[in-house]
Amino acid sequence: MTSSTSSSESPPWAYVWALAVVLTLVVVGGWELMLRGADLGPEYQDNRSLWADQRHRLNGLDENAIVILGASRAQRAIDVDTLSAELGRPVVQLSVEGTSALVMLENLAVDPRFRGTILYSVAPPFTFNRLQPRVDNGRQREWLDYYLGQQRSEQIEQSLRLWFQGRLALLSGDARLTRVIPSLISEGGFPERDQKTTLANRVVLMDYAKMPVEADEIGMMQLYLEHSAPYERDEWLATLNLFRVLVQALRGKGSEVIFLRLPSGEQVSALEGVMYPRARYWNDMENNLNAGFIHSDDVPAMQGYVSVDGSHIESERIVEFTEVLAEELRRELVSTR
Repeated sequence: MTSSTSSSESPPWAYVWALAVVLTLVVVGGWELMLRGADLGPEYQDNRSLWADQRHRLNGLDENAIVILGASRAQRAIDVDTLSAELGRPVVQLSVEGTSALVMLENLAVDPRFRGTILYSVAPPFTFNRLQPRVDNGRQREWLDYYLGQQRSEQIEQSLRLWFQGRLALLSGDARLTRVIPSLISEGGFPERDQKTTLANRVVLMDYAKMPVEADEIGMMQLYLEHSAPYERDEWLATLNLFRVLVQALRGKGSEVIFLRLPSGEQVSALEGVMYPRARYWNDMENNLNAGFIHSDDVPAMQGYVSVDGSHIESERIVEFTEVLAEELRRELVSTR
């Protein structure tokens, strides 16, 4: 026989679950506030999801769009919002650290939706380097394939994930438990955020004082010597011809291409001049490609912005540098039309 009091003695599960939810929110919310107080987020991860999100965004823009292709030099040198405001045109950052942008140039050349302007950053160790395939290990191709293979449902999920990532510190790479817990145990407090901050528009800001190894031009030059070697003449001519074919295809559908050589530090620039002489590489591009060209050595106003590593623009001056670049781009955009 069922007891008449059994129902009244049953646990009030609705209240139990409500209490559990409230406690969870309190704990998670408290952790979120502590992480924010320690300046550990929110921030984005410079990964293929953020890149693909910007590549999808480009599809919705018209012929006024400007897309930036290159490696870390372009990501750390150009403030997207500033350039967009200065030129009155939408700007999309599609550079990928440590890679050659030829893969993306080809993708935009064959994409019938793209009609905009390409700003292509020419960094010698990624543009003129015969060892580049070994250096970047096909990462830009991998990110492009990831974008091309996305279904609509995956795009929506990706957008939601990035929305939360930009609003919750607990999703920040700086706030991962494997980083925070050891610091709390050994140091009695939260760790500092790392040296790299990635914004939603994929601009990358660096704090070189927080680098695990001191950044200087000597270290950058050592990387050059270990991981780069100039193209042999026949290899370079084949690469140059590929550039020519892609630029012609882009211009044939109304797009413009502007090649940009960003500044380097004194020592790095000297090494680049020895390994990748301007007359052999950059001048070949100018003489053979129907495109626009901006070389920082020809623009005195672009000098004096390079960081301690000799290869990237100082993050604290990225807006100022972008304003100078925008002035050059205005002139080049008029001359290429």
